[in-house]
Amino acid sequence: MSLSVEFQLLMLAVGLYVFDSTLLLYPNEGVLTLIGKDKWRIMFGSDNTRVRGKEVLFPNLLLPHRPVFKLSWEYEGAKLDASAVDWKVQKTLFKELALPVYLIGIAQFIMFPYVIFFYLTDLSIICSLVFLYLSILLSLFLVYRKRDSFYISKSKFFSISFECLVCPPVAFNLVRKLSLSLPEIKEDLLMVSKILLEPEIWRDAKGQFISRIIEEINFEEEGTSRFANLNANLDNLLNEPGK
Repeated sequence: MSLSVEFQLLMLAVGLYVFDSTLLLYPNEGVLTLIGKDKWRIMFGSDNTRVRGKEVLFPNLLLPHRPVFKLSWEYEGAKLDASAVDWKVQKTLFKELALPVYLIGIAQFIMFPYVIFFYLTDLSIICSLVFLYLSILLSLFLVYRKRDSFYISKSKFFSISFECLVCPPVAFNLVRKLSLSLPEIKEDLLMVSKILLEPEIWRDAKGQFISRIIEEINFEEEGTSRFANLNANLDNLLNEPGK
């Protein structure tokens, strides 16, 4: 095997992982994720990079154990004033998957490249592949054990399992895939941000909400009820007292 082919295999695995991790969000969508163990943060897509009207967002590719929850929000103001989701549960729901997910990453992006570049023997290749697939099977076992918490049917579980086993880079992205697919997360992003974010984090996020509402106002015809609602929501945010 030539060096160019080996390098292409590695780049293919990296590319598949990046592609599977990339999110496309509408301007009124964002993702809620964790900073460390306890603090939440909001991430929006890039308004400078759009694909078919959606903004591109790259989550932290070096932290695949952190779940991301996609939520949308109303430009005219949240229709609810309380969160129905137990976010404390969401913090710990994916905790068991952290270790096997990192083992998958170590096998694919450290162990296997080392083998093919520096220690290419039949035994070393077999050992690295066995380690990789044992890590994937461990992660899938943990998912199956908690599939009710993840709201995954047996058919959906087998579909995910097939995808992970056939394409290991997808398995490295397992936590994000599961968290993004949770069907019960139907909260308003703006409302949830006010509740969950620390004051200094909320101040930064509020600037994003304000700029996006202003953009909507600039494209809305004056005198309409939506124009009035947009301005009312903007005033509420601008005049909101600090936490």
